[in-house]
Amino acid sequence: MDKLRALRYFDHLANSLSFSATADHFRVPSSSVSRRIKDLEQALGATLFERTTRTVRLTDLGKLYLQEVATALQSIEMADELVGAQSKSPSGMLRITAIPGYGERYVLPALKKFRELHENIDFDVYLTDQVINLVGNEVDIAIRAASTLPDQLVARRLGDHDFVLVATPGYVKKYGPPAISTDLCERTVYMYRTPLGVLDWFAYRDGVWKALQLKPTYITNHGQSLLDSVLTGCGIAFLPRWGVADEIAQGRLVELVLEDGPLSSSANVKMGLYLLYHPPKFQLQKMRLTIDFLVAELGNSSSQDIY
Repeated sequence: MDKLRALRYFDHLANSLSFSATADHFRVPSSSVSRRIKDLEQALGATLFERTTRTVRLTDLGKLYLQEVATALQSIEMADELVGAQSKSPSGMLRITAIPGYGERYVLPALKKFRELHENIDFDVYLTDQVINLVGNEVDIAIRAASTLPDQLVARRLGDHDFVLVATPGYVKKYGPPAISTDLCERTVYMYRTPLGVLDWFAYRDGVWKALQLKPTYITNHGQSLLDSVLTGCGIAFLPRWGVADEIAQGRLVELVLEDGPLSSSANVKMGLYLLYHPPKFQLQKMRLTIDFLVAELGNSSSQDIY
């Protein structure tokens, strides 16, 4: 039995839970995948998958085995790529995840510039608010907003992630600016939905941060749609400063300052934008080139590596 090939089939099948998808990935018949998995199970004397006519599922032993072999396979893959790349120009696929609004406005244009310089490096880009595992090799680079940083990763700061209350000049002229935070409870507001629910607006009252009881007329997980909505001049939104900086500078939006203090999107927890990656991968030319370019393009002179 080709143990390494069997392990690679196992790793992919454990994540896809599809024999056909695994076969397509390795460009082999499904029967070859099935045979290798059976050989592996026989060699181990354990059942790694529960199979029915419709589903494939890891057994408890299969989950345990995956935890142990995934890191080893990643190390082998990186070693192969590192050695093979020394005499070649950087090439291959990189998987990047980024928060949607920032990804659309900044990351995708930056990658477009990069691809013009390095046409042999390919990208699989997934814009999502969900946290995807870098250590488990699901992605290579993540660009996230965070207040606390995960262990085992390098974090390079790209900038702040603070929020600002905005409306159009026309809205302010027609309805007047809200004076204090409770005024917002009677205003037309637009709110953002995260994977954990609608993003609350917090006001500092009686020594604690409390979520305002708002009555949103529009909720979405699409940042550009929120920006488009507030630009109609019919309501107020609470958006990342990086997402409205151009509109404020152009006079299309104005920042609303409340008399009883600023609002917070996270109960005043300070957040930043970070580019994250697993340290060993920085040895790969394609990773090093991409990371350095993105930090230079998106970040600022105060960016630092944090472990």
